[in-house]
Amino acid sequence: MNNSIDQFAKTVALLQSNLKGDYEIRPDNVFLEGEPKNREIIGSFVEQVWKPGSAIRGVENLKKLHEYSENGKACLLLIEHYSNFDYPALFRMIEKTEGLGPEVAESLLPIQGMKLSASSALTAAFSNSYDTIAIYPSRSIDSEKDPEKQAEIRRVSMPINHAAMRELTHRKYHGNMVVVFPAGTRYRPWDPDSKKGVREIYTYLKAFDYVSFVSINGNLLVPCQEDNMEKDTLNPDVLLFTVSEPVRGKDFRQEKTDETPEGQDPKQYVVDQVMAELDKYHEEAEEYRKTLI
Repeated sequence: MNNSIDQFAKTVALLQSNLKGDYEIRPDNVFLEGEPKNREIIGSFVEQVWKPGSAIRGVENLKKLHEYSENGKACLLLIEHYSNFDYPALFRMIEKTEGLGPEVAESLLPIQGMKLSASSALTAAFSNSYDTIAIYPSRSIDSEKDPEKQAEIRRVSMPINHAAMRELTHRKYHGNMVVVFPAGTRYRPWDPDSKKGVREIYTYLKAFDYVSFVSINGNLLVPCQEDNMEKDTLNPDVLLFTVSEPVRGKDFRQEKTDETPEGQDPKQYVVDQVMAELDKYHEEAEEYRKTLI
């Protein structure tokens, strides 16, 4: 493991040296173009961390979603989130999976919270290596309890988020499959709220023609309980991504809205059902993963 840690440190240094772009998040710079050389370096690294048996389940579903996207439909992947290696591992696995490949991987466009670029040079080295659209997450806004500070955050965040939505609207109809983590943060077992879906997902469901749910089983980079991303732990593991059959976003939203129990907030209920859908695929996949470990 020490060799892996040393290699990780060298990898991060190389990634940082390769980043030459403008990664300051402003209303005129919400689409951040990644560095292809870094994507190859990261991909090679995560391949060494995942164990044999790691794979994408539901390849045919992801292929179908990509075909919809190429035909001008707005397509969304709602994905569980456990680790800062989730997206790099998914990207690499798609590149290497028969029937998918680099074309499908390069069509992915994740929505990135500003924290990934701003929190540390380490996380920025990874997040800025991939094409992303940056937003100011609602969690960051709502967590500030001081009214004056929150007002200032809203003043800064609103132009950024409006610009991000305009960029998203353009790209979702021009060949990009948008990737969103509905919890808005990595799941950390000591913080149950970290697995609760954010309310914006209700709006995303309306804004996309087709949606696939993606569960993740296994974790290559375990979060640090001190909430310091630079202290996350490398963890060789069997990693499974399970992609559901695409469903119509508006239909899913309407169906769940109609079944909202009396007295509950329909928007939060729908978002909760998104998380329940992910849980369902996760539990099914974990039973299978146990046979591989």
